[in-house]
Amino acid sequence: MLKLFGRALATLLLVGAFMTVSAQQPIQVSIGFNPTQNSDQLSAAANAIASYLEKQFGGAVEVKVFMPTDYRGLIEAMGSGNLDFAFFPPDGFVIANREVHAQVLLKSVRFGNPYYWAAIIVRKDSGINKLADLEGKSIAWVDPNSASGYTFPRAALIQAGINPDNFFSKQTFAGAHDAAVLAVLNGSVDAAAVFANDDQNKSGAWTQFLSADQAAQIHAIFYTKPIPGDTFSVSQQFAMAHPALTYQIAAAIASIKAPDSKLLENLYRIDYMVPADSEDYAVVKETRQILGLDKAQ
Repeated sequence: MLKLFGRALATLLLVGAFMTVSAQQPIQVSIGFNPTQNSDQLSAAANAIASYLEKQFGGAVEVKVFMPTDYRGLIEAMGSGNLDFAFFPPDGFVIANREVHAQVLLKSVRFGNPYYWAAIIVRKDSGINKLADLEGKSIAWVDPNSASGYTFPRAALIQAGINPDNFFSKQTFAGAHDAAVLAVLNGSVDAAAVFANDDQNKSGAWTQFLSADQAAQIHAIFYTKPIPGDTFSVSQQFAMAHPALTYQIAAAIASIKAPDSKLLENLYRIDYMVPADSEDYAVVKETRQILGLDKAQ
């Protein structure tokens, strides 16, 4: 049944259908948000999404916002039955799909692309211009469950014949993309792996979280292959118990589009979201297998 959600949702959005919810008591819905940035900024954007959904359903739905301290927290909350929907990063979705049977509904689109990149960034004045220059240097990853902040760039290095554990003098986890960018800017580390919106050194975490003058001091020296966009996913339990409401909530999220609405833009710099299928994330599974994180299936 769950595999049909992507196709059914696409059809729903295509014909412009919008179902109604009728309940004597408001239905409680919990939505988790991936902690990619400063918690205060994320909290404001997440609560704006919750308010939007409550208004869309005219009080028939009450939305509870959940923001964990790390990426893994979303998966654990959904697995324990305490989370109905989540904005999972690609890596997090693959794990949640395998461990707790989460189902992807939507994927993000930025700059017209339903995918993005991982970049390794350095200060422009560091004298580091290529991967080979990083030997013996320090690097900040974001989180073990971050596609752009860990698995994709690390797998790319391995495929290039570089063993990160021997190549770098020090490896740390910054916990979030903004923290990783700041670590490079202030010289705490020589390099960091973060997300990028293109592979042309135009836009990425460094332009998003820094001022223009600060961002001008940073550039990317390496890009990975494209990564499918981060997701809006649903728990198996909620999807089975409330299939119609699942479609409607996804449709409401998919109806948010920049520049008419900045709700998703303020949240994760997303222009809009489109229907997705778990098969879209096969490349993420393959990348995790290269790192030995998951067994081939």
